[in-house]
Amino acid sequence: MKNIYKIFIAVAILAGLWSCENEENLMILEPQEAAFSIITPESGSSTILNEATPANTALTVTWEKVTYGTPTVVTYTVQFAANDTEFAAPIDVTSSTSTNSVIDVAELNARALELGLTPNVEGSIDVRIKATVGVANAEPKFSDVITILVTPYGSTEVPLVTLYLVGPGTSAGWDVNNNNMPIFADPNDNTKHYYTGYFNKGEFKLIEKIGQWEPIYYPTAEPNKVFYKTSQAQPDGNFWNDNAGYYTFEINIKDLTYTLAAYTGSTATTYSEIFYSGSTISGDDNDWSQHIALTKSTFDPHIWKASSQTLKAGNMKFHVSDWSKEWGNNGGNIYVEAGTYDIWLNDLDGRYTFIKVQ
Repeated sequence: MKNIYKIFIAVAILAGLWSCENEENLMILEPQEAAFSIITPESGSSTILNEATPANTALTVTWEKVTYGTPTVVTYTVQFAANDTEFAAPIDVTSSTSTNSVIDVAELNARALELGLTPNVEGSIDVRIKATVGVANAEPKFSDVITILVTPYGSTEVPLVTLYLVGPGTSAGWDVNNNNMPIFADPNDNTKHYYTGYFNKGEFKLIEKIGQWEPIYYPTAEPNKVFYKTSQAQPDGNFWNDNAGYYTFEINIKDLTYTLAAYTGSTATTYSEIFYSGSTISGDDNDWSQHIALTKSTFDPHIWKASSQTLKAGNMKFHVSDWSKEWGNNGGNIYVEAGTYDIWLNDLDGRYTFIKVQ
């Protein structure tokens, strides 16, 4: 009987030790109880953004340090929200382990417009800081909220921009100055851009300017949503396709949404030559006798380019040598203003773009 009692006591002690050990393993880090505040700017401060100085500092945010009761690295995220929405849909602007953040004019302007502020009209933005640590079950801590007044620039019209592919899923690799292929803007809607073509297995991003990493577009953690970054202050992410092959990629740069899906059309026809002809060459609407050859991509046989073409104002079309296959504006001629352009054509979907050479 005594032996049974001793065994019972030993089991109870071991169970207690196991319980204590697991309670320690499941310990939840809790932030300080005291609130922490944003130091600068003051609530109610006003900023008028100037389109001529996009890289200038528009806003410097500083805040008090947060402790979690044990030595740990704290990450601080500056969050914006539409005024009086209780941060129902916060926007993460910058993240760092320091207690300050510098936001330039272009970034603040983009965020203000994203939150629905009207160009050239003063509007309100709520600002707070979110403090987190990289420990499971750790609780975030939020600062007090301030409201700033911002007058953004721009118009409600989305300007025409050219987006270029970069990354190992594309022909350029991680090189922003490697004859990066553009994607094609909808001629009737500057917000929509398309690319149907071959991708390697792997990742890619979109840039706006050859030779520069910003502005840049890539996906957020939220499905089919895009992050637009104008500075290095944001976390990175990549578009991704699991297998090499032909895909259709679409992006809306106003709604910041995208889709990426396997291409379901035919890729059987591969042309050996494609030309363009028209009055843009001769200057004579009745003279279409001259043909200028485009160069086929070695990465994707359906993408063609003619570099630095000086065109006269007029009409043109793309075609094979015997004109048995043509590409134009919904089957008709393409009107082009006079200028020097890099010309790109996609023979799979008939999309084309003319990029002015500076």
